[in-house]
Amino acid sequence: MFTAKTIMTPRDKFTCCQSDQKVSDAIMLLRANRFSAAPLDEVDIHRYVRLKKLEQYAGDVKCCEEVADEITKSDIITEDTTIKNLIAIFGERKDPCPLFVIKQNSIIGLITGADLDKIAVKVYFFILISALESLLLDIIGNNYKKYKSCLENPRNVERRYRKCKGELVGLDEYHYLMTKEIFEIVWKSDIKTKMTVRTKDELDKLRNFRNKVAHGNYIIVNDEDIIHLKQMHDKICEYIRALEGI
Repeated sequence: MFTAKTIMTPRDKFTCCQSDQKVSDAIMLLRANRFSAAPLDEVDIHRYVRLKKLEQYAGDVKCCEEVADEITKSDIITEDTTIKNLIAIFGERKDPCPLFVIKQNSIIGLITGADLDKIAVKVYFFILISALESLLLDIIGNNYKKYKSCLENPRNVERRYRKCKGELVGLDEYHYLMTKEIFEIVWKSDIKTKMTVRTKDELDKLRNFRNKVAHGNYIIVNDEDIIHLKQMHDKICEYIRALEGI
């Protein structure tokens, strides 16, 4: 299972700012490393600075100590915190502050919103989406003749269906409907009612997100993407729960 330990930046790789460091210098440091936050001081870490907040004082003469935030209980997690819980924590925060990973009361790692773009998170989502598509595969397989008229190119899908049906094959082959056909079937059939899909835009967003995950593209670019990530996660889980109840 993927956890905070999988995606965190270990303490020995921290890029720390100093208490007396000028805000302008700290901004340059964080930008150069593409960090959204950094701990303050290397030994006794109990504060941190955020790039977004530092940038508010870019023309000031303040030092990091004056604009630093204290690490609170809500900023602390354990190394076994799951990816699912990390997505929930970051997605529910108005300001995606960093999370500090502790072990035996010592900070051993740091996680920012940007870490949700790491391979482990994408693999987690791929597994989640695969579970959804497997459920859809079974429903479509059991009602194939009924839904055949919904397909744009039924011969190709039927050929892949026959090849994979009942076989233990690799993911690439097993998800023979990982094309636009699977979502066309959902939208044109009564499956959408079972999944509680209300608009085609929902399926388009799911398809686009699935493609990003499958091709290793960025899923986190800005803070808004973190909120959207949680929304997409919750929606996929909602679809799965609905289909499992059939």
